[in-house]
Amino acid sequence: MKRVLIVLVSVLLLSVSIPAYAAGNLSVTQENFYVISDYWTYGYAFAKVSNVGDKAIKVNSGVIEIYDEAGNALASNDYLHSYAECLEPGEYTYVKMYGEITSGTAVDHALTVTGKSDNTQRTLRLPVETDLQLNVTDGWWTYNYMYATVTNNTEEPLYNITVVLALLDADGNILDIEEGGLFSDVALAPGSTAIIREDIPSSFIKYFEENGLVPASVDAIAYVNLAVE
Repeated sequence: MKRVLIVLVSVLLLSVSIPAYAAGNLSVTQENFYVISDYWTYGYAFAKVSNVGDKAIKVNSGVIEIYDEAGNALASNDYLHSYAECLEPGEYTYVKMYGEITSGTAVDHALTVTGKSDNTQRTLRLPVETDLQLNVTDGWWTYNYMYATVTNNTEEPLYNITVVLALLDADGNILDIEEGGLFSDVALAPGSTAIIREDIPSSFIKYFEENGLVPASVDAIAYVNLAVE
C-alpha cells in the first residue's frame, strides 16, 4: 500500500509541474533605483526583464512604490514604460517606472512587473549597433549622446520602429533608459540603416558626477510590434 501511495503522489506531482514548463515567466535580472532632483524630485527604477519560461509572454503591467527610511510610502505609480513587450523564451527587454516625491527622503523602493499571454501581437527585433559619446560640445552647449544604428534586415519597408537605449556602467548597472525611433509616417527601406540619437538628461549627468557613477556603454533593442495574423 505504501508503494502505491508513493507512485500516486509522484504522478500527481508530475502532472502539476508540467504546466509550469509550458508558459512564459518574467524574471527581473537587473534593477537599479535613483532619486533625481531638478525642478522636481523623482525616484526612478530601471530594470532588465527576461523571459525565463519556454513560451512567449508579454510585459503587461507594473507598480512602483517608494519609501522613506521608516518604511513609509512617499510615492507610487502604476504607469509602466515597457519596450519590446513581447518576449520569446530567452529574450530580455528593459522597463522603467518613476514616481514624484513631494516630501520626505526616499531611500528604498519596490518594483513589481507582471506579464500575460498574448497571441495577437509579436515583436520583431532588428539588428542594432550602439555607441556612447560623452561631453560633445556644440556651440555653447555640451551634450551626452547614446547612439543606435538600426538595420532593416527584412524584405519589406518597416514603419513604427522603436529603439530603447539603456545606459550601463562597467558592472552592467542601468544608469538611464531613453526611447527613440521613427514615426508612423517614416519607413526604413529593406537593407537600409538609420541612426537614432538620444541625449542623456543633464540632471542624470549631474547625479552621476555627484555619486561617482561612470557611464561605460549602451545596450539597445530595436523593434517593431506586429499583429499576428
